[in-house]
Amino acid sequence: MRRAGVGPPPPGAAPLERGAVRKDPGGKLRVALVYPNTYRVGMANLGLHAVYRLFNAHPRTACERAFLPEAPDEAPRTVESGQPLADNDVVAFSLSFEEDYRHVLALLDRAGLPLRAADRDARHPLVVAGGIAVQINPEPVAPFFDLLLVGEGEELCAPFLDQLAGGARDRTRPALLAELARLPGSYVPSLYEVEYADTAAPAGAWVTRFEPKEGAPARVVRRYVEDLRTVPTSRVVDSPDAQFGDLFLTEVARGCLWGCRFCAAGFVQRPYREVDLETLRAEARRGLAAGLRVGLVGPDTSDYSGLDALTCSIAEEGGTFSPSSLRVDAITPALAGRMAAGGERSITLAPEAGTERLRRVINKDFPDDLVVKAAEHALGQGMQHVKMYFMCGLPTETDEDVLGMARLAVRIREEVMLPRAKATGRMGRLSLSVNPFIPKPWTPFQWAPMAERGCLEAKRKLLERELRPRGIDVEMMSPREAFLQALLSRGDRRVADLLELAHREAGGDLRKALARWGHAPEYFASREIGVDEALPWDFLDQGLTKKYLARELRRGVGAKVTPKCQVETCRACGLACADHPELLQPLRPPALAAGPLAGG
Repeated sequence: MRRAGVGPPPPGAAPLERGAVRKDPGGKLRVALVYPNTYRVGMANLGLHAVYRLFNAHPRTACERAFLPEAPDEAPRTVESGQPLADNDVVAFSLSFEEDYRHVLALLDRAGLPLRAADRDARHPLVVAGGIAVQINPEPVAPFFDLLLVGEGEELCAPFLDQLAGGARDRTRPALLAELARLPGSYVPSLYEVEYADTAAPAGAWVTRFEPKEGAPARVVRRYVEDLRTVPTSRVVDSPDAQFGDLFLTEVARGCLWGCRFCAAGFVQRPYREVDLETLRAEARRGLAAGLRVGLVGPDTSDYSGLDALTCSIAEEGGTFSPSSLRVDAITPALAGRMAAGGERSITLAPEAGTERLRRVINKDFPDDLVVKAAEHALGQGMQHVKMYFMCGLPTETDEDVLGMARLAVRIREEVMLPRAKATGRMGRLSLSVNPFIPKPWTPFQWAPMAERGCLEAKRKLLERELRPRGIDVEMMSPREAFLQALLSRGDRRVADLLELAHREAGGDLRKALARWGHAPEYFASREIGVDEALPWDFLDQGLTKKYLARELRRGVGAKVTPKCQVETCRACGLACADHPELLQPLRPPALAAGPLAGG
């Protein structure tokens, strides 16, 4: 195995890549790792880099990458050698977002492969998928895949490849799939018989039958790395053509301690685990040696116990960094100063809800004053612009909560940005990104309905009426697009029919295909689901209990805050973190414990 340096790539590859792996494929299992979006978007996905490294670390596997071609109808080929997808033994999709589901069908079709697993045989490669979207709810795309891998690649890839490389060509496809179904974390959709209630007359039910056959497990247990301390996950291939191409991405932690009730990642990626500080310092040095900024990745980088020490060491070595997410209480003058010194000109704040009451509903417990203070810290250290993220249509939301978004934005403009502009002679931009609430599986709000389109449009107009005259921009995701996202998010296998219909008859446009689908889309997207219903994703075992999620739903509706995870003592959600000493986080050094990030 060798890593390619900077130089001319094969036909179809992106220019100026550094770090791509090229192995002699002779006698090896050939895998095409596919990200169902463009090269620029896919190469910014750290999960793709991780699986690319894991696949190529296997001695009997040669893995190459493929992406959605930019040109319409162009056949997808691998970046490394220009190989057609159909010439591989395995076509492995990395699925992160529901919006990319339609691209899966386009890629299979352009590659000359049957869309449905039931129509493929020994002449075709095995088509598999993994990723966070699969882990949350694989059912809308299940009929298109022979196998879905549920969980984290470090635990899934090697056993899967061992099974395939160990004589897979000698077994019939049904026999191979039956063997793969017995691997922990493996889900073979064809080995389950599923029936559902009529979407036009549900009668308080959803899944009426989910029956495994041929020895397949009744529940598929998510696989995850229990001890992440010495497991670095960083960008493998550098490319200036990738989104965030100037960043050396490295993961600081997985999971989240806070349990925001709308966020699937905060539940399905539990328990919270950190990478060791010295491991991350070494990874950061690799990025700095390549002349890149260091991108710190995690659901909430604020929680990383070594954040202050890590960012200080990056600065001391002459580097700069960019965190993927920060809570407002973590944006201190010291941290903001280091970010500004590294070239950050904008601060992103995510109050999510416009009032303190509604933030308690979603389990974010901080006052408006703290949001204003975070903006003050950032602009006081030299940043110029503020972007704020909110959701609308949240459970129990009223117009007063919507107006709260406007009031908070106006406070930042008048109390922070205008005085700063008078002192510096420069007025920065203030903008709001407001997205409709989309209910996600494996969250306490998985049972909640999505707000109707007319209601969301009224909220948008209310915000614009308050903010546009003050020069504050409001961007809002289309309620129509959000509705389709909710449909894909909470869908069952019948949604696969819609995806195929859209691909074959409507140019991939789901909205055009809805009229010919034959099911009520509101059933999936905007229906309030009964907490006792059997859900399409219930067969997945994330370690969480539905009883816990239902309790969190009740607490949310009552605007009651649940404290962040206490890993040392907690067994509440079902994961029993208190029984796993490897999850305990290191104490912060005394000098830092009294510093600006203490208690973060």
